[in-house]
Amino acid sequence: MLKIARWYNNFQTPAVLTIDDLSDAYINVYNKTFKNDWGYFCDNEGSAFDFLQKNLLQKYPEIKITFFTPYAKHNVINENSKFKYKKFAVGERIEFTNFLKKLNNMGHEIAHHGSTHGKYINASKPSTVNNWIHEWALFDNVEEGVRVTLNGVKKFKEVCNLKITGGRYCGYIRRENSQEIINKCNFLYWSEIGVYKKDGFTESYFGENNVISFPTNIAGNAFVRLSWLSGDKRRDRKKKFFKYFQPLYSLYSYIHLYKLYKKQQIISIQEHNSPSTSSGFAQSANIVTDINSLNKIFNFLSHLSIWYATCNEIASYIYTRDNIKLEVIDEIVTIHFDNKKKINNPIISLVSKMKFSLIDIDGNVYTTKKNNNKYVCNLKIIDSIQKYKIKL
Repeated sequence: MLKIARWYNNFQTPAVLTIDDLSDAYINVYNKTFKNDWGYFCDNEGSAFDFLQKNLLQKYPEIKITFFTPYAKHNVINENSKFKYKKFAVGERIEFTNFLKKLNNMGHEIAHHGSTHGKYINASKPSTVNNWIHEWALFDNVEEGVRVTLNGVKKFKEVCNLKITGGRYCGYIRRENSQEIINKCNFLYWSEIGVYKKDGFTESYFGENNVISFPTNIAGNAFVRLSWLSGDKRRDRKKKFFKYFQPLYSLYSYIHLYKLYKKQQIISIQEHNSPSTSSGFAQSANIVTDINSLNKIFNFLSHLSIWYATCNEIASYIYTRDNIKLEVIDEIVTIHFDNKKKINNPIISLVSKMKFSLIDIDGNVYTTKKNNNKYVCNLKIIDSIQKYKIKL
């Protein structure tokens, strides 16, 4: 019997690396450039992306990344800090514009992450601890939120020719009107909440426009979390005994990863681009201090049946899968699809225990390949009705 595969190409489950706060910014806290780089040095030698390439992506080139990117100057980098800094909005430097385009051409994704990310309660204090309000907590009404959010979508399209289909709340902080704002902006997906403590995540929608709620369920620092130190002596003093429990926490993290895999849930890994902050202390979950943890995560996944994809690719498959009507009558396969979300090049995977091929009305033949003990045919879907003759 012919069925729609849960995931593309009948892979067991998808995995995506998400990196927050890619910005055209730099703050000079450490003596090594890549530690200070939020994105200002693009993919040049010594940049944060160069570090990521050499220490992770060259080992696992199949990795796909969704970069959640603010479109205005990032306010977390405080002008009153003692450290020298540079920061620009999207579109102010052609080097960064070309870098965003290059990331997209490499198969990665640029997604929405607010405008400035938020503001300091007291701008004269460089520390964000108890001194920071995330952007989505600042929107007093829906109209303001929609205006600010759609300005970003417009900016990325005009400056970089990038179509933004989804995003993430800054700091995962939202208020009662947040979902209404996202719904009115008609995004395909939105990364709403972290679900690190749950073993699974069932895809769901919210709002009249059926925005896909996208999970975050693996912290990139899972395998170094309890041994990580920020450089803040007062905070680190409290953690000095935690490091002895890291092996136990690592075991839990492996179990958590495998449970997500067995349940065919999205594996969504969250990181930040840089450890450097205006206070001088390293922020938790960043690609530099977590690089060994990230290598352990992707080494584990490399032995499994994983579809490496961006958030947009995963969400596009979910929407297509959930909105297709498949009919098989005798030797005729009929596919109905209404592409209300205007997804670019929607694709679906059909599977069967038996080898088969499909023939369209023009005589084109679509054959199958075996994956996960089933025969798979990956079809591009049009916004209409498609008919095929099935041949076993």
